[in-house]
Amino acid sequence: MQQMQVADDGFTERVMSRLPDGRALRLSRLWTALCLTVAVVLFVLLRGWEMIGYGLLMLTNCPPTQGQVLLTAVSFVVIGYLMVSDFLWRERLRAL
Repeated sequence: MQQMQVADDGFTERVMSRLPDGRALRLSRLWTALCLTVAVVLFVLLRGWEMIGYGLLMLTNCPPTQGQVLLTAVSFVVIGYLMVSDFLWRERLRAL
């Protein structure tokens, strides 16, 4: 199959030269791994499972207040928006 050349006045070369190299990707993955490790260590040190258990116990034993219902509704809207925008962004990238 033959490649087709389109005259773009060097635009493609300029874009390709500005893309991050493999080092940036490695640093990003390393940073992600470091943050995840810190989160797990803090969860264990601060006994996060106890906090989650206490929160669930409070949710089941106490009737929700109006503020809690509003906060929950806003949280669901924000999470839903993020999920939809992420999906649309990934679809847009696939189309390129």
